[in-house]
Amino acid sequence: MAPHEAQEQQELRACLRWHRLQDEVQNSPEEMQVLRPNKEKTGHVSDSGSSVIRHGLNPEKVFMQVHYLKGYFLLRFLAKRLGEDTYFSFLRKFVHSFHGQLILSQDFLQMLLENIPEEKRPELSVGNIFRDWLESSGIPQPLQRERQARAECGLAQQVSAEVAKWVRVNRRPRKRKRKDREEVFEKLLPDQLVLLLEHLLEQKTVTPRTLQSLERTYHLSEQDAEVRHRWCELIVKHKYTKAYRDVERFLQEDQAMGIYLYGELMLSEDPRQQHLARRCFELSREQMDRSSAEVVAEMLF
Repeated sequence: MAPHEAQEQQELRACLRWHRLQDEVQNSPEEMQVLRPNKEKTGHVSDSGSSVIRHGLNPEKVFMQVHYLKGYFLLRFLAKRLGEDTYFSFLRKFVHSFHGQLILSQDFLQMLLENIPEEKRPELSVGNIFRDWLESSGIPQPLQRERQARAECGLAQQVSAEVAKWVRVNRRPRKRKRKDREEVFEKLLPDQLVLLLEHLLEQKTVTPRTLQSLERTYHLSEQDAEVRHRWCELIVKHKYTKAYRDVERFLQEDQAMGIYLYGELMLSEDPRQQHLARRCFELSREQMDRSSAEVVAEMLF
């Protein structure tokens, strides 16, 4: 892959994760969004040798992505500030130094600052990174500023153009006029398909005819799990009964990602969707890990 193509793909994935982080922050308790909730006591070990991890037994945490997403954007922030050559040189040294050991965030950051050029240090400090990224809820201020200043990448702009086409298709009456031209849709990468479906999930109404055309155009039921998950969300939101088999398949074959779908099926208050959720759970519960099964059972019963 050419460097500019790799850069475009990186920006597209950052765009996807940005959307996901915004959604997670809006739909999770503030205290659960903090990466370092114990602050100076993080990693503290008592005289008896025990250590307490805050929220460690909270079943909600297992299904939250906010920590991984904020961590991703922090590492991306550091790589941009230092330059990739400096950053990856540090990572190699870090891995060799701490291989096989348990380490804390402060170990990582202190070693990082010791290995960066002097002129970069005023911009970065352990205290500032803790404050901005690790000890506060919500979206970190540096990340908000970066996203506001950054224009959408080319691959994301291409998705926006495709979304506009689907919105036009969705608004057309069942009987098309002769002058209405047929929309021509571009071939999209899997990550672009995820972004397309996320945008369409924001539409208040998507007709069964449009959903059928979407599936035929992109063969959504044959895509990877990330794409199929968004497709299932569209099916559930718009009660597209013809594709319930895709939801059933997803809940049984992609159990780790299916937890959210169980919740959406039950929240719909549609008896058919609730029956689908309960039937899939009965078929799958013996293969599910215990914590997942407990969370789903609480939703369903």
